[in-house]
Amino acid sequence: MSHPREREVENTKVRVRCPECRTTFHERLQRVVHGDRVVCPSCHEEMRFHGIGHIHEYKSVAVYIHHVEEYTNRLHFSLSR
Repeated sequence: MSHPREREVENTKVRVRCPECRTTFHERLQRVVHGDRVVCPSCHEEMRFHGIGHIHEYKSVAVYIHHVEEYTNRLHFSLSR
């Protein structure tokens, strides 16, 4: 069974920053958290995010979204080349 708060974030979008062109764009939270391929709409750089953490580790959905946006703003992830 999934965590109760996972339903709240199903269609939520978060800000993601491309390390190549520094463009900030929005992507679905579930795609980012599950390590799916995310493509920058400007330069078409492919990214995969790993090690972000799980929603049950945070007090609220808002805190979790803030954590994800902070994580994807830095170069803590691997670029798919």
